[in-house]
Amino acid sequence: MKIMWIIREAQGGMLSHLSQLLAGMADHDLVIVAPQHLQDWAAGRPFFPVEIGDRINAVQDITAIRQLRSLLHEHRPDVVHIHGLKAALITVAASRLLRRPRPRLVFTLHNNLPLPGNLFHRTVYTLVQRRLFRRLDFIITVSDAMRDQLVAYASPHRVITIRNGIPVDRFGQCPKAQARELMNLPMSARVVGLVARLISSKGISTAIKAASLLTKLIPDLHMVIVGEGPERARFENYASALGLSERVHFLGWRSDVPELMAGWDLFILPSLSEGFSVSVLEAMAAKLPVVVSDLPCMREAVVPKKGGYLVKPGDAPELAAAILNILKDPRRAEQMGEFNRQRAVALFGHERMIECTRAVYEGLSQT
Repeated sequence: MKIMWIIREAQGGMLSHLSQLLAGMADHDLVIVAPQHLQDWAAGRPFFPVEIGDRINAVQDITAIRQLRSLLHEHRPDVVHIHGLKAALITVAASRLLRRPRPRLVFTLHNNLPLPGNLFHRTVYTLVQRRLFRRLDFIITVSDAMRDQLVAYASPHRVITIRNGIPVDRFGQCPKAQARELMNLPMSARVVGLVARLISSKGISTAIKAASLLTKLIPDLHMVIVGEGPERARFENYASALGLSERVHFLGWRSDVPELMAGWDLFILPSLSEGFSVSVLEAMAAKLPVVVSDLPCMREAVVPKKGGYLVKPGDAPELAAAILNILKDPRRAEQMGEFNRQRAVALFGHERMIECTRAVYEGLSQT
């Protein structure tokens, strides 16, 4: 069975998801079509650069459609697995004029569908989405909350949830003292960690504001923010304006997240919107209590009061209060971390994600 992956611009949790999936497809004849910068990531697999961005770009998109149509005609894959909504639009357009038999199209929705503000745009959006999803043979969502959103546009029998998975055994192995050395922080510090792309929807400003509320109550508090993004400079300036330059540490993108997490006391993710966060699962595997936004997808991962707290998105005082509740009771924090580790092992290992995805490929190739 020949499989082609078509990937839009990918970073953060989506790229982590794809990395785990790629490692589990060693025995498949797999071709990857993606933006040029992902070629090294493809780890020697047959790779064809096609620039598929997040936003509409008429010239770039028409070029991508033509390139992809040629690649589909040349390689004749049995199954095409599409990652990202923009990639789905490009792929459906490229595959319309292919001779039969056409490949079976699988689409993974990694993030919530965008919701336009005014009535006209919502109406147009609904019509486009329904037409798009009718042309897909099978749709995978990474959370039940996203599936509930998607079935308004697609037949429920063609939509299945396969949650993100992580390599659980990579977490919880590094000594705390070594992790603190990696961050240049003393053992006496109280460390709150966050892993996210540095964009507004991840609630970074809320996290920084919460840190400013807590510094007088917890003099040895430090917040570590791991990740890159277009708004990094704005967040750094905001932290500086609040007098937190020595308390809030921006580490950029790091490949050693499991080691860094071993030095944290608590993980937070105050997102305003989320698909199904990989970093939350990683924190749970690292035996950390977590404080995350009260969003439908987060409720599928975090059990309130047993593994941490769910707080109102954008509410810095509520986030600060939850952080304080955990840090002031180390014994309870340890119990929350152990609960999260057990839950991650039971429900969110990457093996299940890989096997379920392979089953989708096999099922489609036989129909």
